[in-house]
Amino acid sequence: MAELRRQHDEISHTAHRLAQATADRANPRSVGAIRWQLARQLMAHLALEDRILYPAMQRATDERTRTTAATLHTETGALAESFAHYMIAWSDDRVAREWADFCVETQAIIRALSERVDRENRTLYPLADKVDDSAPRIARAG
Repeated sequence: MAELRRQHDEISHTAHRLAQATADRANPRSVGAIRWQLARQLMAHLALEDRILYPAMQRATDERTRTTAATLHTETGALAESFAHYMIAWSDDRVAREWADFCVETQAIIRALSERVDRENRTLYPLADKVDDSAPRIARAG
């Protein structure tokens, strides 16, 4: 759980940097590196949740834990799909041509990510902390 929380902090920090970079709709900035950093962080985080967290939550004896995990897991898929679409739709050339629109869409995706991280931190992770301590431990990669 510590690794997942660390990843949330990392994702939040990078999302904040991207939000700051897109706060001024009148002055385009180079944001490609920040976007791809956020994408890598998010993909690694979702993979870890899918591989370890959600399966452990589905084995929980508590019905509320299983139901909450299933609901959030379904929602995560939708958010991941939206984020993938955002990354594909906004090439560096398009970002430069349509900076103001890119800023609006970026702010929306960042809000959705931030709300998701907050919800997991408040709802899912406290439940996960209570799941059987015999669940596999998550080790930091690298």
